[in-house]
Amino acid sequence: MKKLPFEIKPQQQAVIFIGIQASGKSTFYREMLACHGYAHVNLDTLRTRGQEQKALQECYASGRSFVVDNTNPARADRARYILEAQAHGYEVIGIFFQSKVKECIARNLQRQRQVPQHAIACTQNKLQMPERAEGFDKLFFARITDDGFEITDWKE
Repeated sequence: MKKLPFEIKPQQQAVIFIGIQASGKSTFYREMLACHGYAHVNLDTLRTRGQEQKALQECYASGRSFVVDNTNPARADRARYILEAQAHGYEVIGIFFQSKVKECIARNLQRQRQVPQHAIACTQNKLQMPERAEGFDKLFFARITDDGFEITDWKE
């Protein structure tokens, strides 16, 4: 397992993923953070914003660290998680996943549960690059490599 460029904290750490569908977000969670006990907050599995909010509230009540594994393409999408996590005293980490539409479409075709191809392009069109000023304590860039993932510090 590769070493992450930030300290793993089983308590009070919110990791916000940013990237289009099939850019590696869920795989990154499974390979890098699930084994450390981070809760997986994902609209695909939770289905509704109400269920998502319930999962987040359970994390806040117990102090458990979590990962928001959604596309979060716009600043407004990320703000809902960042502001609430900050209000609960959480460290907020952002990870932006490099996304080339053509490669994501190819990976999507290999999935059991595919998203419509037009949805990938649509999300790419909404994508706003993250900035530390949004409230991230730390921000990183991740990309898929032949060996798994390469994670580097964000450069603004």
